[in-house]
Amino acid sequence: MSTNNVERNIRLLHTLDEILDSLAFDADYPVKVLRLADEKEVVIVQQNAFTISRIYTSGRPDGKKPHGRDSYYDYFSEQLEDYKQQHGNDEGFGLTPEDWHVLFQESYDRYIRYFLFAGIKRWADVKRDTNANITVVDLARKYAPADVAWEIYQYKGYILMMNSISGAELLLIANDRPGALQQVDLGIQRIGKFCGECLREGYGDAENVTRERYLSNLIEFRSDLETVEEG
Repeated sequence: MSTNNVERNIRLLHTLDEILDSLAFDADYPVKVLRLADEKEVVIVQQNAFTISRIYTSGRPDGKKPHGRDSYYDYFSEQLEDYKQQHGNDEGFGLTPEDWHVLFQESYDRYIRYFLFAGIKRWADVKRDTNANITVVDLARKYAPADVAWEIYQYKGYILMMNSISGAELLLIANDRPGALQQVDLGIQRIGKFCGECLREGYGDAENVTRERYLSNLIEFRSDLETVEEG
């Protein structure tokens, strides 16, 4: 390695150390929200002493704009609308395997964001991102080959659980406990419907995981709500 590269790496390391020191994370709440000039927010999360995550709160979690759009989902949705206008309907619409891959990867990044944001109780963001991912899995279900669609559709039960919990938490913040219970009931119904789909189509393992983990978690969450209400 050349001397110039070594010196450059040392400068980068010192700069990084200075940035981390300036953030001064609180050990009990290792999260910083930075607001940019365009009013966008970036959340910096220190998951442990060695792991720092930088997450844009809107658009793509990495802040990139593919094809000038806020997300690949927006870009491919425009393609779908253009197709409908040209053909009069959506029959025959599809994406390439590469397109589905980047769309699924974007959804995974969105999952990482709402998983972390649930931990810091940014429920509106969790609700928005789970809504988006539900739309993506349904899009794949309708337009992708079955084997490709199932790569992401199998996780719909988990997404529905998080969507229901975030919606209920927002209603609790608004002091609407009956509305929160209704939100959870709707989530239980939707997950039950998904379990039925899994069984009908021979995905017993996915049904079992969804029922034992996500449906059970949501039922337990509802029970906790009722207990608090009675108390």
